[in-house]
Amino acid sequence: MKQNANDINTMAKKQVFFASLLALVFASGPVTAAESDADEDAAPIEEILVTANKRSQSIQEVASSLSVLSAEDLDSRGIKDMYDIQFAVPSLNFGPQLGSQKITIRGISEFNRQPGVAVSLDGIYQSRSTTAHLYQLDIERLEVLRGPQGTLYGRNSNGGAVNFISAAPTREAEGMLRVGYAEHNETKIQAVYSGPISDRVAFRIAVDHLNAGDGWVNNLVPGEKDLMRGETSNIRLKLAAEPTETVSVDLMYVKTKATGPQEHLTWVTFDPDRATAGGTPQLVTAGKTFEPFNTHVNGKNDSNREFELVGLTLEWDMGWATLRSISAQQDFDDLVEADRDLTDAPLFDILDTNNFDAFTQEINILGSTDKLDWVLGAFYLQEKSNRGFVFSNAEPVFFLPFPTQFINTQPKLNTDSMSWFFDATWEVTDRARVSAGVRRTEDEIDEYHLNQGFGLIPGMDPILLFVGCDKAEQVDWGATTIRVVGQYDVNDNGNVYVSYTEGYKAGGIAAGECAAPYNPETVDAYELGYKATFGGSTTLSAAAFHYDYENFQVAQIIGITPVTRNAGDAEISGFELELSSILDENWTVSGAATLLDSEYGDFLNLDGLQPALGFQNNRGNPLSHAPETSINLGITYTTPVEWGGRLTLRADAAYRSRTYFREFKNKLDSQSAYTVINLNANWESEDEKWTARLFARNATDEDYLLYLLGSSGVGARYGSYGPARQVGMEVTRRFGTR
Repeated sequence: MKQNANDINTMAKKQVFFASLLALVFASGPVTAAESDADEDAAPIEEILVTANKRSQSIQEVASSLSVLSAEDLDSRGIKDMYDIQFAVPSLNFGPQLGSQKITIRGISEFNRQPGVAVSLDGIYQSRSTTAHLYQLDIERLEVLRGPQGTLYGRNSNGGAVNFISAAPTREAEGMLRVGYAEHNETKIQAVYSGPISDRVAFRIAVDHLNAGDGWVNNLVPGEKDLMRGETSNIRLKLAAEPTETVSVDLMYVKTKATGPQEHLTWVTFDPDRATAGGTPQLVTAGKTFEPFNTHVNGKNDSNREFELVGLTLEWDMGWATLRSISAQQDFDDLVEADRDLTDAPLFDILDTNNFDAFTQEINILGSTDKLDWVLGAFYLQEKSNRGFVFSNAEPVFFLPFPTQFINTQPKLNTDSMSWFFDATWEVTDRARVSAGVRRTEDEIDEYHLNQGFGLIPGMDPILLFVGCDKAEQVDWGATTIRVVGQYDVNDNGNVYVSYTEGYKAGGIAAGECAAPYNPETVDAYELGYKATFGGSTTLSAAAFHYDYENFQVAQIIGITPVTRNAGDAEISGFELELSSILDENWTVSGAATLLDSEYGDFLNLDGLQPALGFQNNRGNPLSHAPETSINLGITYTTPVEWGGRLTLRADAAYRSRTYFREFKNKLDSQSAYTVINLNANWESEDEKWTARLFARNATDEDYLLYLLGSSGVGARYGSYGPARQVGMEVTRRFGTR
């Protein structure tokens, strides 16, 4: 068979990635006496237990790419949301997308508000990406699994999974109070209390309130307020009971309320000719800015979001196995009003309301013998949502002689998803293990949407101009995904694994169109990995991987009409390296690096910002939100201080190479390489009751895009920037046991 140059180049890159890891594995070998002696002065690293495979394991035993951030890591580095998490975990990128949390792992991401990376809180699945940032309070640890998780986590986990595990109630009284102040007039207060109610019942309550003050995006329209400000309040209550020796009950209540303009867009490029040709000549002379951390918006810019969750977890030790039930009810109300033209002209105002409630039920039966660990499970999701989107123009646009209003309503979008799964690990010998799993998923969607356009003539009732779509759909899909893993201990401190896993992401319906539903997308992933500890003070993990990404979902131009559909295939290959080492009693270093090669297969699309080029075949172009090189590096120095206690100085740097946000490999659609540096100085008293942290977030005030979209009708690119520099401090008082 004849191969073209692209195929040969791709094959060569794959060979380089896998050869690199093999060389690393065989070069490492067993830990020698010399290496052990070199680490005698270093403190041992504590064993990290995780539940990534739905059962408790050491992180070194998990045969997949996994990163963990403990409560201490989160506190000492000031990690408070996905903006920060992306710079602490290999291959993870984040971009806020007008209310959605676009979490991308190894080039696989969210689409149409459906996550490509599964997010959960204490095992409770979050069905929408819009809620993935609303409960990051009092976290015990954060687990990030990279690669498809189609067997244990199911739908919408073809990129990976992010698991937030909140702190549990304690049998002895403890708590803390934290206050903070930072640049942009930001204030914060957080309180936690945990303790017993009786011999068999304990509780924990955590609350916080953040007032973003002045915000970090300046609004240059006189008299209008700045953006990226507002208030967020959280409360989490947990009850833990052990009514018998074999039964435990955990009840959790979460509520979050967020208000204020906590989203922003800024002009990135503008083509006056395209705007005039598209019937929006007002934009040519309207006031606008292309400067990062600045914008032009008038009128109302606000949001009001409320999230509520009730979860119940039951565990029953039956002797031969453990039965676990996780039930949850979630409700989310989301209202956003904003000026989307980003000028001082009264154009393109939106009102977006979105409400959904979701019930989830998961049942696991977990068993273990001397040679076999297994889990049998079932999962059910019932989600009901409705959305209304109003697009208002107070001046004539799009060649119409009067003001207009476009209204898209989706009063019904109901989703039912049911799945069954089985996963087991068999210890073949003292050093060799084999794991296998299978999951069957059935999805059904029942939907109706109506899109209309109205003319607004003063003194008259609105005039119906057109009905863009009046359509009901009922569709269903099903998929079977599998996982096969082989793992071998090369010595007492290291192991290698090879795996094949499949991922599945549900299809959907684009409410803004009248096109047919788009189908699910799938990922077949191959991974070769190595994990080891050296001298008890250094951990290392490495992985090489290759994905066959099929039927990826995308907004595409068919003829001259934008539609959402499955465009084709893509390939992703990469190599990751993650290292942490305690050098001595003072110095600790950690770091991670990712090399990523992603490329579309045959993928024809029209760039509305460059229509003269016609339909372009984007074969070989990189996927969006998938930089070729990502590097994280952290250095920590700890020392006693004369005034008492100890001081820990920490510097973290994160580098990202050029990142594209659209498929055409146009540098105007990308963010050039950048580095973000975060600095922290933590002081802790000798009795560990008092701590203080002085920090500089994005210390060099780097401006970098996290998200970009193109508007062909306006002839513009708009983008969202990462947070500007922020300097601040916080003080914490702890009491009770820790």
